[in-house]
Amino acid sequence: MKSIRSRVALIVALTLGAIYYISPTLIYFSQDKDVRNDQEALDQAIPNWLPKKHIKLGLDLQGGVQLVLGVDTEVAIDNKLSRVGTEITRWANEEKKQVKEAFALKGKQTLRVVLEENVSRGEFKGDLAEEFPGLEQVERDGQQIDFKYSEAQLTRIRKAALEQAERVVRNRVDKWGVSEPSINRRADGSVLVQLPGFKDPSRARELLGRTAQLKFKMLDEEFKGFESLVNKLPEGVTFERRGNKRAIALISEDKQAIVDLTKGLVPEGRELLFEETSIAAGKKTRYTGQVLKAATELSGEDVLDANVTYDPNSLDNRPAVSLKFTAVGGKRFADVTGANVGNRMAIVLDNVIVSDPVIQGRIAGGVAQITLGSDKGRQEIQEEAQELSLILRSGALPAPITILEERQVGATLGPELANQGVTSVLVGLVLVLIFMVIYYRRPGMLSSIALVLNGVFLLALMASFGFALTLPGFAGFVLTLGMAVDANVLINERIRQELREGRVAKKAVENGFGKVFWTIIDANVTTLIAAFVLLETNSAGPIKGFSVALILGLLVSMFTSLFVTKALFEFAIDRNLSDKKIRAWLGAPKEGSQVKSSIDFLRFGKMAASIGLAVVVGVFAVGGAKGMNWSVDFAGGTELELLFDKAVDAQNIRSSLEAAGVPSPTLQEVGGQDKHYLVRFESLEGGDNLKASEAVQDIRAKLLADLKDFGPDLQRVDFVGPLIGKELRKQGILSVALAILGVLVYIGLRFDMRFGPGAVYKMLQDVFVILGFYLFFQRSFDLTSVAALLTVVGYSVNDTIVIYDRIRENLTLNPRRKLYENINISLNETLTRTINTSITTIVALIGILLFGTAQIWNFAAAMAIGVLAATLSSTFIATSFILWSEKWRKSRAAAASA
Repeated sequence: MKSIRSRVALIVALTLGAIYYISPTLIYFSQDKDVRNDQEALDQAIPNWLPKKHIKLGLDLQGGVQLVLGVDTEVAIDNKLSRVGTEITRWANEEKKQVKEAFALKGKQTLRVVLEENVSRGEFKGDLAEEFPGLEQVERDGQQIDFKYSEAQLTRIRKAALEQAERVVRNRVDKWGVSEPSINRRADGSVLVQLPGFKDPSRARELLGRTAQLKFKMLDEEFKGFESLVNKLPEGVTFERRGNKRAIALISEDKQAIVDLTKGLVPEGRELLFEETSIAAGKKTRYTGQVLKAATELSGEDVLDANVTYDPNSLDNRPAVSLKFTAVGGKRFADVTGANVGNRMAIVLDNVIVSDPVIQGRIAGGVAQITLGSDKGRQEIQEEAQELSLILRSGALPAPITILEERQVGATLGPELANQGVTSVLVGLVLVLIFMVIYYRRPGMLSSIALVLNGVFLLALMASFGFALTLPGFAGFVLTLGMAVDANVLINERIRQELREGRVAKKAVENGFGKVFWTIIDANVTTLIAAFVLLETNSAGPIKGFSVALILGLLVSMFTSLFVTKALFEFAIDRNLSDKKIRAWLGAPKEGSQVKSSIDFLRFGKMAASIGLAVVVGVFAVGGAKGMNWSVDFAGGTELELLFDKAVDAQNIRSSLEAAGVPSPTLQEVGGQDKHYLVRFESLEGGDNLKASEAVQDIRAKLLADLKDFGPDLQRVDFVGPLIGKELRKQGILSVALAILGVLVYIGLRFDMRFGPGAVYKMLQDVFVILGFYLFFQRSFDLTSVAALLTVVGYSVNDTIVIYDRIRENLTLNPRRKLYENINISLNETLTRTINTSITTIVALIGILLFGTAQIWNFAAAMAIGVLAATLSSTFIATSFILWSEKWRKSRAAAASA
């Protein structure tokens, strides 16, 4: 009794501790949205004696902007080599001139060093290897030597570039003042940025997507390659001479015309860059092309600070950006300006020449200034100066940034989805508790207490780690509820069986928990495998939320079912009651009322397998004819979710989209009232993600303006580049394949190989059933669909494991009984558990099916269909495969001995 009381005391203590950790979360959700997004106000609302960590709402429930940024690490290598080329020139020429020039070959990750004629190549390379380790010679032509970095050094540079990109993005967001941002580097090297509550995606894209690579380069004043063009310039292209040495600059409103005209004229070691000047009230741009030396004299890495100042040389004291260099950068700037008096130095920002002043003398003091042109209004220049100084203070990105994904959830949609999620969970929980109490009575009440504690402990764990709750996370929560019910159903059914066999009531409880221990472990581990695969192969926020909720829920479920439920049972029956009273309390069936093998399930095995095969063939046929309705997650493109105050005809929306420049939009009406639409269109701007993202924002603005009479509310925007869409599709396929492989390995370790083929075949068939749902009804297949597939895989094996475990037990206890009979008896013994688990899991999903939005309704419907398919395939197909595998093994053995 003392042991039981101590365990109950531990449970009470854990429950109180969980409530303590959940309290900040309850306070968080009770606050107004503005308070939740204000960290200082929220800290004041939470008492000091409570922990500060709490469950946060994910972006899909709170609203905000999400960007996935890709870093071009190959350009980072070029930039590194360009910088190293400048350092090599200074180092080699410090005592005597050894290097004519050193520059990076653009796009080739190669450094070219041209030595003076009297320099020994062998000695130079030996000294270079000591001073600049990692460079390896790849080619030589006289005094011209090409170097590349070793693979080890390239790996370090790529890694450093990704780390720097993450750090710079984080600095920019921190200086921006966004509440509770999430910035994470993903396994593929991209940077995931989530800005909860933020409403301006164009500003986020500008500040975070801008590379802000600042470079100081010398113009090639001696370059004469354009002299031959002066008298034969095509229409629209002019020239002017600049600087003290009258170097030619080409001017046109057509940038490509200058590029085509100068093709083949710009030698290696030089590059053609452009000034960009707005004309015609900002409607046109004039490009001025000039030839610069490829070597970078200084870069953004040499900048210590940047601030908005005012240009004293301008008539109206216009804003400018003042730069303060680091100590090393200031010395380098002084040396470069001192050595190039009378020449022009170009200040280059993101490969655009900002200014090209003539150096009048050596500039000491480590200070420079960037003027932002006179073609814009003062207010516009002020804003640009403030933005540029913020970006430069935060640090330059090591390489160009590509916007791989852009998602926006409106401020009205997020809270609505959160309310739907909470309602779904509560409805599912209440329905499951009612079922358990009605069917199992008093033991069902104990199981219900354990289920409630399961939810409390899960929330406490999520709160203690500060996890974000997403919409799919609600689905994961509901699913773990179903898995927890499965464990309690197993326990109750096993106790009833022990009582039927005439065990003393207390012994029946002890045996019941003992015999299902490994069954529960095996069943949960297989689902955990699928959940971990999902977590490792999919880094998208909502899917990560689902995986975290599922993993934590399964771990908590094992604890509550095997420890909490057992302690509650023992505490309830350990009151000096007679065996008869305990049996009555447990709702024991009549002693000796054994479950007979009344249904011959194996007789239907071939028919079930044939139907399953027909389903698989049907899925292939429909897939070939219709094709999968891939969402933008996998196909790339843009999806908008629009909600109108008044009914609007789809043709009006289509016409507005086409007028905004969308060639062939796809519209889907939701809800049947002509007020709710999903709009999808393919990627724009020829695959240029940054331009496509900007185009989407223009289309959005034009669409809302055109349909303003209908009261439009843009609830959600998803933009996914075509390359990332293909990558996500590969990830989805990989997730399913790895999950099935992991489960197969586990089954092979826990059972003999007769059990493996049936489990794998039925898993694949269950996956095809889910795919059939999406194909036949042309439901949008998105990232949550992958979660549904993997969850069904986990549930499918869970169901199979329970039956396999009972078959293995009966084979051990009754080795002389025929395999056919053992399998049928095992199926009949677990039939009640199989039916009850399926019912409770579907009941847990009813809340989502009734109150869930279209985004997660598909998930719940697919799960419900998957649960039914898994139940049938476990009962009829997986078990039949054991028999067929045994027959095949015996026939092989007989053939081998003949």
